[in-house]
Amino acid sequence: MKKFFAILLSLAICGGISVAAESELDMTVMPENINGEWVYETELPNGDYSVTVTTGGDTETDANIYINGGERVRKYTLEAGETQENEQRAVICDGRLEVKILGENPQVTGIEIKAVPTRTEAGEKPTIYIAGDSTAQTYNYKNVFPQTGWGQVFSEFFTDDVIVENRAMGGRSSKSYNNDGRLDRILTEMKPGDYLFIQFGINDGAQNKPERYISVEGYRELIKDKYIGETIKRGGIPVLMTPTASSHWDNWKGEFLMSRAYYADPTRELAKETGVNFIDINSIMTHTWNTMSKEDVLSGYFICEPLESKAYPAGTDDRTHLKAKGARAVARLIVDQIPDAVPGLAEYIKPQEAFSDTKDHWASSDITSLQNDGIISGDGEGHFMPENNVTRAEFLKMAMEASKIVPHAYREGEALGVDEDKWYCCYVQGAADKGLIPYRMLDDSDGREEITKVLSEATEDKEEVTAGVYTYGNNAVFTEKEMTREEMTAVMMNCLSYALRNSEKPIEVKTVAGDDAFADADFDEAYLNAVSAAHSYGLVNGVTDTLFMPKKTLTRAEAAKTVCGMRDMLKAIDETSEGKD
Repeated sequence: MKKFFAILLSLAICGGISVAAESELDMTVMPENINGEWVYETELPNGDYSVTVTTGGDTETDANIYINGGERVRKYTLEAGETQENEQRAVICDGRLEVKILGENPQVTGIEIKAVPTRTEAGEKPTIYIAGDSTAQTYNYKNVFPQTGWGQVFSEFFTDDVIVENRAMGGRSSKSYNNDGRLDRILTEMKPGDYLFIQFGINDGAQNKPERYISVEGYRELIKDKYIGETIKRGGIPVLMTPTASSHWDNWKGEFLMSRAYYADPTRELAKETGVNFIDINSIMTHTWNTMSKEDVLSGYFICEPLESKAYPAGTDDRTHLKAKGARAVARLIVDQIPDAVPGLAEYIKPQEAFSDTKDHWASSDITSLQNDGIISGDGEGHFMPENNVTRAEFLKMAMEASKIVPHAYREGEALGVDEDKWYCCYVQGAADKGLIPYRMLDDSDGREEITKVLSEATEDKEEVTAGVYTYGNNAVFTEKEMTREEMTAVMMNCLSYALRNSEKPIEVKTVAGDDAFADADFDEAYLNAVSAAHSYGLVNGVTDTLFMPKKTLTRAEAAKTVCGMRDMLKAIDETSEGKD
């Protein structure tokens, strides 16, 4: 009953439940020049509108466009003779429209105002819209790898019977997101039965940035009246969320602390007041993080070593934003709440992938274990293809993930000839930088050497930042081939050695010079020590008691079993080291 009355209250906001103009409206008008500002004001029935401002003329145009006080189109310039149409959506809920065009020479030729037809029928598929900030945003890896928003990966958890439209945008608060017209765009597209996930509160308190800042009371009013109220009027279903938690670790308490309370608490109160669907992801994240190791939690945040980040090559210590691992963890936590918090979406949740072709396989437990750790994946249709031969790229990714060695942002000309569009380009880049790839695996390479790479020049305020990286020669090329057993062993031992040397308590991995365990005559000498060492650690065995068969390719199942052994060895060393403190 409480929820029913809350919905009625929301429907009453902004003058009733009409969501479109009372009459068909399509008109072109001219603004008035008022003290150098071009302004058009009119009264309109509450509803959804398209507003198109056309500028341009015989001389250079300089303009930016505001609608109802919000800057919709930032300052732009057109050359003489050019014209531009800027179409924006406007939700009118106070019976008034104001369009303002500023600039030294805006050259407005007309403003077209059209009513957007009322959507009375649900779409073929429901749409999930996400309105939020940079923690949810979709990022272009070519520019900012490895930063990832939870909204970027949200669709992975749903079937194709629902559409996910991630409209989150970095740097936005509830206020600036609305003023930018981003909320209006969603509302004027929304159909009955669509969902709006609402998550703000990280940027809203930025008093030094007036375009973002909104008081707590203003935040409550805006979320309630427009984000929630206008969604319900269109037959949509609002889902209110607290802001994502930061990863603030308290050394004294030995735990992650609650965060974002300044806007998270009012969001919780608003959820109770309105009775809308609500996911308290802020609390859920913090409680979940405190059941995990500190290292595992922090590895999901945007904390980057030098060269790992495309946008910040010198490294980052960002405890707010996420990498892909963290984004998927947060998305998973949100999805886990849906059956209770948003039951209408429950039927669209995709079951966690279970491999139909590994059920009775001899390596089933190893494959499942690596899948649960996020180290391996299938083809998206329930197949792991355990008897397919593993490729170099596939094994490299598995070994790096199991060793917790991060990939690096792709650098043109430095990724051993791998194209940026290849899914494994960042793994090859990171492996090349760290010297994890044996040079004998590469075409046109006769060795490798470590060099010092300058990441940022010294200034009066900062010292020069450098990183040691390996180079394999200008023409060295990593080719995507099926991997041999000796290549696999060398890559695995390189990853194992790197992980232990760079752990909190560095450990050197021993190398054994030919223990004569195997009688094969066709070993590449460059791989002999790796095979001997791996065998002495119990990480690899021969195909027979006396033969290793170094040139034989191995299957994805065999690779999974080997990687499991390496991962378990690293875990055991970590646990032993912790026990000595």
